[in-house]
Amino acid sequence: MKEKPIVPNNLKQLRKKRGIQQKFVAKSIGISANYYCQIENGHRVLPTKYLPIIRELFDVTLDEIFFEKEIAKCDSNRIA
Repeated sequence: MKEKPIVPNNLKQLRKKRGIQQKFVAKSIGISANYYCQIENGHRVLPTKYLPIIRELFDVTLDEIFFEKEIAKCDSNRIA
């Protein structure tokens, strides 16, 4: 079974863990819900200009979005 790319998987897990809909994230960063869905599914890349908004929306570091393999499990253990 092929492993999902880290960034799309982390975005999806962060959103689900917080109970946020794709439409809300899309609206927050100024793109369509369909485009955001494609980002979470790994069909499109998240443009870098949206990273500060995403980081703030999910209250995580960019390192966590890009490098953490199990973001949803590690999220609650973050050091303030």
